[in-house]
Amino acid sequence: MKNAVKFLIPMTMAMTNIMAQEVPVEFEKHLAFFQDGIAIPENYHLQQAKKVVVNDRDAVLFRYEKDKNNGLTGEHFSFVISEEPLAILGFTFMDRRYSNTNLPTGTETKKVARDFLKKIDAGLNQELENLWIKRHDESVSLAGGRSVIAGMKYKCYRSSHDDYAWVIVGFDGTIVTYERDIKWNTKEQKRITEKWLHDSWLNEQEFK
Repeated sequence: MKNAVKFLIPMTMAMTNIMAQEVPVEFEKHLAFFQDGIAIPENYHLQQAKKVVVNDRDAVLFRYEKDKNNGLTGEHFSFVISEEPLAILGFTFMDRRYSNTNLPTGTETKKVARDFLKKIDAGLNQELENLWIKRHDESVSLAGGRSVIAGMKYKCYRSSHDDYAWVIVGFDGTIVTYERDIKWNTKEQKRITEKWLHDSWLNEQEFK
């Protein structure tokens, strides 16, 4: 997965090597696993690493923030790694750079998403059926107000596990968000899986 770094993060963006000693010893392997394929963006600093539960499975949430980013709901780079086996359950890059709404076409989005999925988990990629591709917006709080984070969402279904996965592609062909193993309550039309990457949900949980 070493080559995935250039694919996931823009070539023009400098990288910073996050040292393992910044996290508790018990989480070092999780950080190393993530960084084996994906780099932490420059100017983002570790704010928290904590144990969480995802679909009744133990996992670790890492949250990196910019200085003076307005805290929760501000710019952040977050990811979740499952335990036994180690796996990237998702990551999101909520940065103002993605306020650019000159988004890729559906065809371009499909290629980027599929190339990414092949790199991140070839087995998962083979099982996924694409349901639709369309624009998806989030937002972050900045000093001057809120900013839209835009991307093209490539949403998929995995029948063998009755769950969903998606990749959101930004204006420049890099990945804004990736999530997998998402369980959905069809009857109630709501997500079952915890939303550790989503600040609006963390706010509701009084996340600290």
